Amino acid sequence: MKKNILLFVFSLFLSITTSIAQNYTTGTITTENGTINGRVLIDYESQTLSLKKDLKVTTYTFDQVNAITLGNTSLTKKTFEGTLYFVSTIVSGKGNLYKINNAQYLVAVENGKHIVINTAQKSNKIPGRLAVLFNDCNTLRATLNNEDRFNEPALRRIVNSYNACEYSAYAPTEKEVKNATTHNTDQASFYAGIGTGLNTVSFFDNTSTESLLSAQIQAGVITSPSFFGSIQGNLFVSLEGSANFSGDKDFGNIESPTNFRINSYRALLGLEYLFNKTGKIKPFAGISIGVTSDSFKGEIDGFSFDITGGNTLFVPRIGARFQLPNQKHIGVTFSYLSEYENNLSFPTIDTVIPLIVNNENFTLGLNYYF
Repeated sequence: MKKNILLFVFSLFLSITTSIAQNYTTGTITTENGTINGRVLIDYESQTLSLKKDLKVTTYTFDQVNAITLGNTSLTKKTFEGTLYFVSTIVSGKGNLYKINNAQYLVAVENGKHIVINTAQKSNKIPGRLAVLFNDCNTLRATLNNEDRFNEPALRRIVNSYNACEYSAYAPTEKEVKNATTHNTDQASFYAGIGTGLNTVSFFDNTSTESLLSAQIQAGVITSPSFFGSIQGNLFVSLEGSANFSGDKDFGNIESPTNFRINSYRALLGLEYLFNKTGKIKPFAGISIGVTSDSFKGEIDGFSFDITGGNTLFVPRIGARFQLPNQKHIGVTFSYLSEYENNLSFPTIDTVIPLIVNNENFTLGLNYYF
């Protein structure tokens, strides 16, 4: 007796579990015999539909069903390349976007060609499949390659862009021709920009500092070679040159009356790691090493001097690049240049004037990447 009860309980539990596991949704189906209410499950693999009503499950083939309603959503039956689908229309035109369920969408063109996209599964093949489907819209390929999330809003934008396209036969873009000609899969960008610097200046062993503002121009190149593998597009090698120009300043944190300006010329080599490489906003962090050549021109205690110094630099930096509609980028970079010393002592007719200047710099740059 106990054995029979256990078997009954196990069978009941299995039945309930199986029932819950099925993705039934409250709705209706319409057949030639009328409309039937119940809970509906659509199985595209077997091209069948199950209707559960009063604990009874009835199975229909797609051919037997004319329309379906799931909740408040009405689905119509459409055929694409010999396959039946029940869909709701999101975008209509030369290109069409249909919703199958909360995760699956169908994209189709006038000739019946179509693809099904599962937004719950990320795939790097989606841009290529859409590019083949929309092969008469050359301008759309750049958008597809730069899209990182193919959700419903993104698919809606893409299909609307296709419907507004100036259609033409497939033709490679200038960038694609260049890449095909050179067989170069490395990623590289040149950039140029302007910025401002804040130089905190102290003298000898004195910890008292004063600030000296400067204007900055910079230019450089970043590259991510193909041999970086999976981190290509994330990790970049950077090479930058900059020039910084300050105005004259009278310093009060030194015993002798001192006035000078600084012009600095720097060369930096470093690494940058780019986060969210396929997004519109791409934060990054990096580290560089390099050298600076500083030109000091001014007076101390009535004696004029024009001396060039310099030192090595260690430069952590953070920032972000923002993608523009033309696929170029605007970048903002904040850098810290480690403290270094310039020995500017110089001889006069009677004696040697000692002058040790300590520099610590912070810079903020705005760059255009092309």
